[in-house]
Amino acid sequence: MAAGVAVRRAVAGDIEQLAQVHIRCWRETYRGMLTDAFLASVDPAGRLALWRHLLDRPDPAEAWVACDGATVVGFAGRRRLPAPGSPEGHPPPASGDLELWGLYVLASHQRLGLGGRLLTAALGTQAASLWVAAANSNAIGFYRRFGFEPDGAEDVLADWEDLPEIRMVRAEQRLP
Repeated sequence: MAAGVAVRRAVAGDIEQLAQVHIRCWRETYRGMLTDAFLASVDPAGRLALWRHLLDRPDPAEAWVACDGATVVGFAGRRRLPAPGSPEGHPPPASGDLELWGLYVLASHQRLGLGGRLLTAALGTQAASLWVAAANSNAIGFYRRFGFEPDGAEDVLADWEDLPEIRMVRAEQRLP
């Protein structure tokens, strides 16, 4: 791990960098899964609004950043899923109500252990679920190394050119 690379809780001061990193990571991650036109059309204002909503409030969302010095190079976020019977989202999986809603690291900083550090910061050893693009074999392999396995649930992101995704879950991890 390079000196000066750290993982910490995201704060309101990270909003602008997080919006930029979010879009860069999407473009790097989904190239080949989504069209170049779609990736080029991603609205930076939308990501900025999302991160303001998540972090610029008295009770900020649970999100973490990976920083190389003062530069944000990745992030992870988690949330509690809606209660069973709620009209929001998917029904909670058997693994519980904790969901990793995003984990991205810029390609320039991958394979340095930051993804694992972000995942551990966000989830620890808790049972959790996540959704991943079905064609993203690198991410699926990464999550498997941390105890996640597909549970058979599938979805299609209609607003994302009908991108197929799968749900992965893990039980609470026991430390040796």
